[in-house]
Amino acid sequence: MPEQGTSLQELIARQHRSGLVGRQAELACFQENLRQPADDPSHRFVFHLHGVSGVGKTFLLQQMISGARAQQALTAYVTDAARTVVDTMAAIGAELARQGCPLRKFDGLLATYHRKLREADALAHAERPAPGREREGSPSASSRVAARIGLASLGLVPGLGFVAEAADATEVAQAADRLREWLGGHFHNREDVDLVMSPVRTLTPAFTKDLRDVAARRSWVALFFDDYERTAPVLDEWLRALLLSDVHGALPGNAVLALAGQQPLSHAGWGDQLGVVQHVPLDVFTEAEARQLLAAKGIGDEHSVRLILRESGRLPRQLVLMARNGPDDPHIADVSDATVERALKDETDPVRHAAAAACALPRRFDEEVYRAAVEPEAAGHFDWLRTRPFVTDQGGTYQYTEPIRAAFLRRQRHHSPRRWYDRHRALAGTFEEWRLRLEEALTPEDRWADDRWVEYALEERYHHLCAFPRISPRTVTRFLVDACAAEPPRIRRCADMLAQAGETADLEWARGLGQRLLAALPDEHADVTPALDVLLGEPGLDTAERVTALVARAERHRRAGRAEDALADYRDALQLDPSCPRVFTGRGILYRAMSRLAASRADFTRALELTPGDPAALAGRGATHRLMGRYGDALTDLQRAVEINPELHWAHAERGWSYLATRQPEAAFTAFTRALGHRPDDSRLFIGRACAHRFTGHYELALTDCGHALRLKPDSWWAHAVRGATYRLMERYDEALADLTRAIELRPDYDWCLAGRGEVHRREGRFEEALRDLDHALRIQPDNDWALARRGAVYCAQRRTEEALADFQRSLDVMPDYDWALIRPAGTYRLMGHEFDWYSAPG
Repeated sequence: MPEQGTSLQELIARQHRSGLVGRQAELACFQENLRQPADDPSHRFVFHLHGVSGVGKTFLLQQMISGARAQQALTAYVTDAARTVVDTMAAIGAELARQGCPLRKFDGLLATYHRKLREADALAHAERPAPGREREGSPSASSRVAARIGLASLGLVPGLGFVAEAADATEVAQAADRLREWLGGHFHNREDVDLVMSPVRTLTPAFTKDLRDVAARRSWVALFFDDYERTAPVLDEWLRALLLSDVHGALPGNAVLALAGQQPLSHAGWGDQLGVVQHVPLDVFTEAEARQLLAAKGIGDEHSVRLILRESGRLPRQLVLMARNGPDDPHIADVSDATVERALKDETDPVRHAAAAACALPRRFDEEVYRAAVEPEAAGHFDWLRTRPFVTDQGGTYQYTEPIRAAFLRRQRHHSPRRWYDRHRALAGTFEEWRLRLEEALTPEDRWADDRWVEYALEERYHHLCAFPRISPRTVTRFLVDACAAEPPRIRRCADMLAQAGETADLEWARGLGQRLLAALPDEHADVTPALDVLLGEPGLDTAERVTALVARAERHRRAGRAEDALADYRDALQLDPSCPRVFTGRGILYRAMSRLAASRADFTRALELTPGDPAALAGRGATHRLMGRYGDALTDLQRAVEINPELHWAHAERGWSYLATRQPEAAFTAFTRALGHRPDDSRLFIGRACAHRFTGHYELALTDCGHALRLKPDSWWAHAVRGATYRLMERYDEALADLTRAIELRPDYDWCLAGRGEVHRREGRFEEALRDLDHALRIQPDNDWALARRGAVYCAQRRTEEALADFQRSLDVMPDYDWALIRPAGTYRLMGHEFDWYSAPG
């Protein structure tokens, strides 16, 4: 509670002075944990803060310490200055002593340890002989080093770990044995030998015993370990032993630990015990949090705020430093320097430093990209870089965490602009070479469907934009338009690349265009039409690009059923380029879907005049001919199309429907099978082949293909309808009725399904139900000759002779060559051949 009389203004001012912006939820979680009893099931004994360097782990840890002290907790804070377990216990003991709670027995034993260690070292120095005069059986200089190796291998002597890494395990063990024997000859009791040889095993029980004693007088004992990515190799096993076993004695029940490091805790080490840990991942500030911090520091000018947000990457440490220095400070790059140096503070090799800087330039890298980015002398350090805390594995490729990469990039742009441009040019050339090599095996139509080609093309343009700061927007607009036209899901990746290049190279037009495209495309599967609207609004498009964009947008409108919008775009495209064959091909498809078959045929013919032998235009005109009932012309066009492009699967399918309409079921079966070889996941092709089987009386095969279609698309009304008709011919009326009813539920307005169900009712003697379905079918399509003939048969069964004769006559008027033989499958398929449009029929 605030003290009596404190004003609201003073409380707000205190909050501003505290500098605590963001992280309130994380801090509140820790403080709430201290309010719970230790035996509460939701209580956590370990908090683990993890995130990249500069994200504010240390600051949050300090706030947690203040919160713990406010709840009367004893606290101790340990950094990487404590390089060993003994140093860590000593640092904790010293902090607790300053709070009036010394660890007396532990401190006494620790003093004895240091005294005995000094004695051992003095004896070893005193017994070292002059050079070249080593006495047999005495510790030589090498055996003294071996003794220190033994200590280092146990993690007890700071600064000698590099010696232990280079030593043979057997030599280390022998050195430790010689040391124990030598110490036994100089110390008076075994306890002193054990203390020097195994200080962790000897000191820790005293440490935990004293810690339990002082904890009994306080609500909590909270121990905070910073820089845990550096101290974990030494402390992790010891801490887990204190928490999860009694090998060193138990920690007090009211102890809470908080660890802060760049990496998550090891699953291999903590295993099933991760349940005692509260994970606290920290990311960069949100824009709202960053703005709040800047406002608290007195920075409200929008230009300055936007500059700091961009240059800091919203990394808390950089935000604070830039807010302190001001956005116009000429040494703004020093902020990034501090972040980079902290990220590499464990590494002294300048070759590795240079490799880390070079690999920040590509947006992602694998070993091949790594070798292209770094100097030859760094080629062998790939495994070192990919295991750095600021590098994340993306399933075989690697990325820097964004705040650290941003710091590397800013540092290089400010300090080495010429090198920056040269490196980006070199990487653009590398990706261009890889792209061109791949294009040797790809047709232009296949490029946008190939993931590697897309990756190379995107990265080539990203580095090109970064290398040439005065580059024109024209260099990428054609690329973006082609992406929309060829593979719509790719455009979001293109937009993301453009926005990132604008951010990296400070190209406002690229950043703005990329962000507008991303806003128009909420995900990779969104309608691409709004993105094309954005591109068509760009002033830099030339005529060819504008035509390509208009045609692409017309195709999106056509596929979405927006026929008038599509026609308007085709019209605008023709005004710009009256001889563009893609316009005529696309509009021909649209006219066919609108049942304007003569106009459709004319457009396909014009497209073929402009590009003779174009398989898409040939197949399109063939499909239109089929719907016009010109089956000979249809098969001629379709045959030429598949001879030119055998992989045009829908042309094979159109041949199948044409063959069915002309009563050539074997040829239809072959055509549908060819189509399935290219598109085995297309349910409509299985339906077509089922029709061919049904035509020839192979009903079981027809049922099998309908089953395949329904596994691919369970709600396909068409598959249910064909399977229902097949069951009807097999006189399996219950199954026929179930499938036809399901087809009608999915497609209530299709007269063929209603007439088929009416025929099932007639065969079963349910004449009233039959008439209901047949009447409904004829209201939808009054000239359905098959439905008229079936209703005539119902009237016959009801002895309604005049009505029966009337229906039979109407049936013959519609189809003069119709007779009872056409009740067979052949007639049904011929009618279906007239009905279905491959381009628009739903599966």
